[in-house]
This record gives sequence, structure tokens and C-alpha cells, in this order.
Amino acid sequence: MENLYVDVQQRAKQLLYRLMKSLDIPLLKYTFRFFFDYYVGENEILVLPHHFSGRKIEGLTVIDELGVSISYEQENPITRQHFTLCHELGHFLLKHEGGYFTESVDNQDSQIEREANIFSAFILMPDIVLLSKIYYACHTFEEVQVSLGVSKEALAYRLIDLLREYYLGFEVEIRRAVDEYINGQNATIHHCFHKIKNQIADDFNQYQLSPVDMVIQKLSKSGFVTSEEVSELLNQDLWLEITEKAKYVKVWLLYNKGKSIAYAWDKNKLSDEQAKKKAEFKLLVM
Repeated sequence: MENLYVDVQQRAKQLLYRLMKSLDIPLLKYTFRFFFDYYVGENEILVLPHHFSGRKIEGLTVIDELGVSISYEQENPITRQHFTLCHELGHFLLKHEGGYFTESVDNQDSQIEREANIFSAFILMPDIVLLSKIYYACHTFEEVQVSLGVSKEALAYRLIDLLREYYLGFEVEIRRAVDEYINGQNATIHHCFHKIKNQIADDFNQYQLSPVDMVIQKLSKSGFVTSEEVSELLNQDLWLEITEKAKYVKVWLLYNKGKSIAYAWDKNKLSDEQAKKKAEFKLLVM
């Protein structure tokens, strides 16, 4: 179980942490919706509510030649719905074999269901976000729970699992720290996070943006970027990848007196001529 937990967490971190940096998501404002909405939109996944007698089927994922669809039990509490949405998306993003996945009270012990549960818990409550909210912003247990849209039980279990990664063999101490935090006493859990804060931050920082994502991120802010800001933009092999990932982007290259500059622009914000003039000015002052 330990190796399974670490493996799924690493896969989730790779997807989430790079997206957080790509979209420049503020840590204290994070919710799973940033992640969920992005990947649902990118993969054109249909999301629907359902209802079955007895609420025995929490969620369904269907992957076939028509596409991907996810459904969730609409009469469950909203926090449970959130968990189910991330769980079902996890089946798709973890590339589980098969075309039909059912989350029910009867199949929680299968490996792929455990993997989807681990994935869902991390997307809902990432390490770096918990560190930011609990240690740096000093949020109470209830404040963290409400802001992340999770249940009391889900947050308690997630904190226990997170601390176990760093304090192996200290089960009694971990549970005491979490229990005290739930009851409004944060000194012990602050002490726990103080010892591991650099490890969590280093883990987050190791996931760097790709040059393509860096270009797209800068374009989202200003609508224009050059190879002066992202040197890899001079590599024309990246241009097709950039324009395929962001259809609204155009890329070009200018030469003048032995100097060159590559530039990309959001065609919804700048005309070709406007972008060229900005690039010419940048080239002039280089």
C-alpha cells in the first residue's frame, strides 16, 4: 500500500503542480475546480449527475469511441460529490485499463479504486496547499475544510496520511496532532509542519513549467511574449506544439542586422501588425 500511495501521489503532483504554475493559481485560493475544470475541458469530458436507489453507486466513468463521460450521485452531500468527481477523473488521468469504472460501496478494495481514492484526496487537498493554509496562513481546521470543499473526515484522514510520509512510526503523535487541530489547538500540528515545510516546498518547486507552458502563461497576462523572456521560443520546433496547445496563439521570427527575436502573441488581443511592431521595438533596443 505504501508504494502504491507514493506512486499515485507522484503522478498526481506532476499533473497538478505544473498546472498550478501554468495557470499561476494562488495557493490560498486553490480549490479542486481549477484542476477538474481544466482537464475536463481539455479532454472534452461530459459530466452528468445520476441517481440510483440506495445511492449504492457513487460514481461512473465510461470511456469508449464516443468519448469520455463521468457521472456522480446527485443526492450525496456536496463534499462527497467533490470527492467522486476527482475520483472518476482519476481513472481517466491515471490511464486505468478498461472502459467502464464504477465507484460503489462494494468495490473499494480493488487496486484501481484505491488508486483513484488516493488521487482524489491529493487533488482536493494538495500538500503545498495544506502547508500554506495551516502553517503560513494559520487557518483553523474548519476554515481549511470549508475552503477546500471537503468533509471533516476526509481532511482528518488526509492530514494523517500526509504526516505519515514524513513521520513514519509516530502514529500516536500524528493522530494526537490532528485531533488537537480539529479541536482548535494548532500548536502541535504547526510544529509538525515547521519541520517538513522545506521538504514540501522543495517538492512543489521541482515541478517546473515546460517552455510551452511558460509561453502560454505569460501570454495569459500580457498577450505578447518574446524570446527575451522565454529563450526557448527561438526553437522553431516548439512553435507547432505551442499553437496546437493554444489555438489562439501565433508565433513568428524577426531578423535585423544580425540579431533575431522570436515572438508569440494572442491573436484575440493583438493583430499581426501590432505584434510585429512590438517585436520590432524589442529588437531595436536589444
